[in-house]
Amino acid sequence: TVDDVAKANLSVFNTIIVDNRGYQAHPELITLNPRLLKFVEDGGTMLVFYHRTGEWNPDEKNGRPQLAPYPIILDDERVTQEDAPVLFLQPKHPLLNFPNRITQKDFANWVQERGLYFPKEWDSHYTAILSTHDAGEPPLRGGLLVAPYGRGNYIYTSYVWYRQLRAGLPGGYRIFANLISYGRRKEK
Repeated sequence: TVDDVAKANLSVFNTIIVDNRGYQAHPELITLNPRLLKFVEDGGTMLVFYHRTGEWNPDEKNGRPQLAPYPIILDDERVTQEDAPVLFLQPKHPLLNFPNRITQKDFANWVQERGLYFPKEWDSHYTAILSTHDAGEPPLRGGLLVAPYGRGNYIYTSYVWYRQLRAGLPGGYRIFANLISYGRRKEK
């Protein structure tokens, strides 16, 4: 909860998720964001689901700082075809391989769309993991970005995982498991 972010010992968590449009729904998170970034810096993983451009992009006039540890600037670009091709830009990246090896099958039977408000610019600290696009449109590479920050990891994603989870799609769950497990090592 927002109160947990404000007062709890965040080090007991492995991963903290800011849900779709979370900074809009809970504007007090903007003030608490340095505490979330400190959680990442100290070794946690933070997973942030998509936000609209006017809720995310820095806006000095409205008191919204850069929310990610390194700049990410969103655009209004989206991929509306739920069967749009997905290209693995980094097929060996741990996000695609632990605890589940992600394949093209995990993107089958998606519902409604692939993603919304894809980043148009991001800092070089981030690695772009996937690319997708509607037919006849240019590839959008920033829909899943990951960066180390301090001893932890920061993940921003424009993909609509929540729709796939609600629909009960196995691929959505497999990928979500990888996202929340990122930064944890495989036990030998």
